[in-house]
Formats: sequence, structure tokens, C-alpha cells
Amino acid sequence: MPMIADKYSGYMYDMIDRVMKEIGPRESCSDEEKRLGREFASVIAPACKRVETHEFTCSPNAFLGFFPWLVLMYLAGVVLYFFLPAVSVALVVIAFVALFFEVVRYRELLDPLFTRRTGENIAGHVAPSGTAKRRVYVSGHFDSAFEFKLWYWFKGFSTVVMGIGVLGLLLLFGFGLARTISQPVGLPSGVYWIFGWVILAFTPIMMIFVFFHTRDLVPGAMDDMAAIAVLAGLAKYFEDAKRSGDFYPKETEVVLLGLSSEEAGLRGAKRFAADHRVEPDGLPAQAIFLDGIYDEQFFTVFRKEVWPGATMDPGLVDTTLRAARIVGQDIALHVLPLGATDASAFALAGIPSVSFSLAENQKLAPNYHTRYDTIDWIRPESLAVALQTVIEMLKLIDA
Repeated sequence: MPMIADKYSGYMYDMIDRVMKEIGPRESCSDEEKRLGREFASVIAPACKRVETHEFTCSPNAFLGFFPWLVLMYLAGVVLYFFLPAVSVALVVIAFVALFFEVVRYRELLDPLFTRRTGENIAGHVAPSGTAKRRVYVSGHFDSAFEFKLWYWFKGFSTVVMGIGVLGLLLLFGFGLARTISQPVGLPSGVYWIFGWVILAFTPIMMIFVFFHTRDLVPGAMDDMAAIAVLAGLAKYFEDAKRSGDFYPKETEVVLLGLSSEEAGLRGAKRFAADHRVEPDGLPAQAIFLDGIYDEQFFTVFRKEVWPGATMDPGLVDTTLRAARIVGQDIALHVLPLGATDASAFALAGIPSVSFSLAENQKLAPNYHTRYDTIDWIRPESLAVALQTVIEMLKLIDA
């Protein structure tokens, strides 16, 4: 179907290209991330009644920066298995607790051990033509990820490598616990020597995880600069709609929300959601999140994000599906099994939310968190589809 958003595909694509060339990769809480935030604020300002900067502090390197320490704990656990198996078991338990709470549940367990930095969220408020009865956040994130070397090196096979890593920890725990219970003193003999050689055999693979999270940043074109460009395109659309008579919200305040530090464990979204759990002006709020845009054939809406335990709002999920059908898109309804989007932070704070993506999510795409996340992968048509879908969602919500 013809889409008014097609008019803005070049504008959005050019913005991505300009940011890739002039700003480049954007570490969470970095000067580059803040520079993109300032540019975002300037391009959306003409459509907004006000643009606000929401400053916060966090420890962005805590989220995945402790992986080398996990490897050291595993190596120490292997050595201690032969002499102090109970201590070996304790180290594995600590490793699993750190992984579960910091990486899976996004709880900031280890953050006090890492340097704190300042991040900036940018919120541009677009006033409705009438009296506001509700508020809708439309959001993407500024930062790009550190390259996951395992995913770059092993590509689709990296999920097997990560599974082997988890298995190595489980075996060390199980063998250490068995020896602790049955042979509390002395050197191992018989079957326990075999167990020891098994966990030693896992050591080379476990050492690879030192490089899981490196200091090399990826360009971050589809994740998530493309979403920021769609928000800028939405602002441009609103500017034009005031004059052209196209759809413009009558009773819905739209907030164009650029968030910091998504790649650092949703830190920016968590801080913003905590401060806006209850809106000061009493307006009911809901949120739409775009994360990963490069090909409309992979249009996916998530009804649940498993790791943080967040469930998306059923009404907003239905609205997304209806809007996509209006745009003429086939859309998949999925559960996000690994990782999370900023929508989880809002949903867990009690703000009805939904996240959708125009990127491959059912297998590990080559451009996800690797150096291949460049503008070359992005289809301008996918930007138009994402923008048109958001416009149609806002129409349905405003009605």
C-alpha cells in the first residue's frame, strides 16, 4: 500500500549515514552517545513543545564487564577441585548468582564494584491539537554495543559455544559437590580423577569467554540508530502534518524518547521508568519501543521478554498487530528468549509497553552485536514500514 512514511525514508536513511560517519560507535554514557543525544534533541525540537534532558548515573561496564572474572573463577575452581572441592563449589555458585542477577535479571548486583558514569536520556514532548488525555512514549536507544567476539568468530555456532560454557560450569559444580560429599579430605582417586580430567578439558573453551565482551564498539546502525532515525522521521512527519492536514494526535501527547545505556543492561530505561512510574500530571502513559530495524520481512512483535520476566501489554501487542496489517505487513508474534529491550524496564515498572523489531531474532544474525552492524544492511523500506506502523498505532490509540 502507498505509505506517507515513504516520503521520509531518505531523510531517515541519511541521518543514519551521517551519524555513522560523523559520530560513529557510541559507548553507553560516552561523549559520543551524548553527542547523538544533542543532535537528536535538535532535529526533533521543531515538532516539540519542549525537549528535556534526563540525567542519571549508572555503572555501564558492570553488565558484561565481569566476564573475565568469571573465567578466572572457573580456572581457580578447577585447581581447587583437586584440593578444596567445597571452595570450588562455592566459586561456581558465586559465578551463577552473578550471571543470573546481573545478566539474566538485570538487577545491577555487581554495579557497586564498577566505575559510575553519567548518562543522558532525551525526551521531546509533542503536544496534541486538543486537550491531552494520555501520553505515549515512542522510544529507541542511542548507544551501540561492545562487540561480542564469540558471536563474530563463531557466528551461528556461537550458541553451541555458549552452551558448552554453561555445561562446563555445571560439571564443575556437580563434580565438586560430589567430591565434597563423598571425599571431604585428601586427593581424589579413581572416578574423581576422571571427573578432574573432564573439567580440565573444558578449560580452553572457558578461556575464550575472556573475549566475550571486549572494548571494541560496533557501529550500531540497526541496533539502534535506525530506531532513533525513525523517531526523527516521526518528528518530521508531525511538523508536516500540522500544515498538510494528515493525521495529527488530538488527545495524545507523544513523547519522542531517546534512551541511554540500553546495551549496559537497560540502565537508562530503568532510571527513566523509575522516575515516571507515576506521571506528575496524572496522564496515563504507555510506551512503544523500536529495537533493531533493517529488514521488514523480519517484522516481529514481542509479547514477552523471558530473561527479565517482563510481559508486554496485551492491548498494545494487539494494536501493533492491527497497525502492521493496515500497513500491509505480515508480522510474527514471538517471545524474546534471550536478552531484553528497554520495554522490559518500563513494563516491570508498571508502564504498559510493547517492543517490536524489523530484524532477525529467531537465530543469531551476522550483524547483531558485531562489526557488521553497518548501514549496508539497512533497507530504506524498513525505515518507512517502521515509521508508518508507529503512525498507525498512534491513530488507533488516539481514536
